[in-house]
Amino acid sequence: MKKIPVHFRPHKPTRYIYQKLTICKQCRTFTALDEQQCPACGKSSLVPVEQYAVSTAKRSMLTSLLIAVFIGLVGIFLSNTLLQMVLCGAAGLLLVTLLWFVQRQVMTQEMNRALLVLLQQDQDRLGQDLYRDWETAFSNWDTDKQLTYELLRELSTLLHNDTIRLQQVALLHYFALRKDMDLVLEPLLITNYDPLLADYIGELTKIKRDLIKDSAFQYVLNYELEILGLENGQDILAGVAGAAVRMKRYVLSYSGLVRRYAHKLPKDRFLRLYRMIQQNPHEMGDRLTSEVHRIYQEKYQWDPDFQESSIRG
Repeated sequence: MKKIPVHFRPHKPTRYIYQKLTICKQCRTFTALDEQQCPACGKSSLVPVEQYAVSTAKRSMLTSLLIAVFIGLVGIFLSNTLLQMVLCGAAGLLLVTLLWFVQRQVMTQEMNRALLVLLQQDQDRLGQDLYRDWETAFSNWDTDKQLTYELLRELSTLLHNDTIRLQQVALLHYFALRKDMDLVLEPLLITNYDPLLADYIGELTKIKRDLIKDSAFQYVLNYELEILGLENGQDILAGVAGAAVRMKRYVLSYSGLVRRYAHKLPKDRFLRLYRMIQQNPHEMGDRLTSEVHRIYQEKYQWDPDFQESSIRG
């Protein structure tokens, strides 16, 4: 399959996941896609949910102020003397002033409360709208795979299931991956074994091995036998072992994996492992140390790079 060269649009992470959502002011439809018009009513009335919650909170506060003003005016209207009118007016003004001051102090709390009420009351609708977004994103698969991936990437911050993760992994196999691309791994890890995910992990070991972390090592260990059954299975596992070599902690934690595939490590990764063993001879374990020494004797004992490491050690 010919790989597609792509340049992904920047993925903008948010502090809170709800900040990915917009809502239609007219029909209260939610969407997580970067739309200009409401996907339900077609009107250009989409606003961030935070903005909508602020407007709701302000309307509620304004209603409270108007009620306070109305109470003051009723008191003035029902007064029998000028003194009573002055006292009711002063009391009403004081009430409105105090209420306005208190509202300014609790504006943030009221906005958060309005946002919570909005999301809790409309949970069913929110789920339906996000599912519609998912269908919209998936409908572009045949015509624009890059757009489909970018839309699914945005939705995956709100929808957490293995299906949407695997769809992203499947799309990534169509693209020519590069080191400078905004790639991820941990958000794409699934519960069960999948050969596409294993192959993607193998690709990352070549271009972005810093993405291979504990959860990825655990996934590979859980499905090592299945990965070995792939045509390039040993290469994938050797790549993961090479990624572990970048940190002493990973070598200590996954020494069995590193030992089993040390013989397939490229020279630069094996040299790093060899130097690590030389510098920490009593920490790496006898089995790993013996295997590294065996490979060294077999392949690299006359290599000048290794001789220099031996002298330093």
